[in-house]
Amino acid sequence: MPQPLEHRFDALVFDCDGVILDSARLKRSAFADFYRDEPEPLRQAIRAYLARGGGQPRDVKFHHIEAHILGRPISEARIRALSRAFAEHIESRVAEAPMLPGAHEFLERWRDRRPLFLLSATPQAELRRVIAQRGLSGLFDDVLGAPPDKVNGLRNLLDHHGFDAARTVMIGDSYNDYRAARSNGTHFVGILADDASHSPFPANSVTLPDLTDLEGGLARLGG
Repeated sequence: MPQPLEHRFDALVFDCDGVILDSARLKRSAFADFYRDEPEPLRQAIRAYLARGGGQPRDVKFHHIEAHILGRPISEARIRALSRAFAEHIESRVAEAPMLPGAHEFLERWRDRRPLFLLSATPQAELRRVIAQRGLSGLFDDVLGAPPDKVNGLRNLLDHHGFDAARTVMIGDSYNDYRAARSNGTHFVGILADDASHSPFPANSVTLPDLTDLEGGLARLGG
């Protein structure tokens, strides 16, 4: 008799925006709004960067936009001010964003079967407020935000709980989520909610449009 699927894994680790909450496009749009008065070529460059820059802390994104796209001298005070303004602008909107199809149902089914974690680039206090406001805190063993970055955040989680990386799965929607999984030796399932024809993941990656058939995606993982 085949063993239950959950027996193959020590833990499942989820990104938030674009995986649990359908808020990735909302956040990209909010970032772009900060630069709506820039010339169109610069706005296009900012939008292109944001499209491929998921899974990074917002101060990293603002730093890149300010320094490498707009060519401005870097002021840490300005980066902090932009990050604070972004938080004030976005938190209530994210708290109202719908969940990705299948997300709540999967978390309910698996809550007592395997440890479930949320690992996001959103600042931790803000992330925990949003998740608590949505009534989702009880579905996760822990809710972890930035800092640190995703690579170190996942490493810290594995070390703290003693999970076997080869029996842990990261579920994310950005290349930075994939990089965190690859750097730590965990499995990875990619969520492509927007456009599956422009995947940031290697061709052999297990990908899904949402969490409706996450069990099917987990069953396709090797090892």
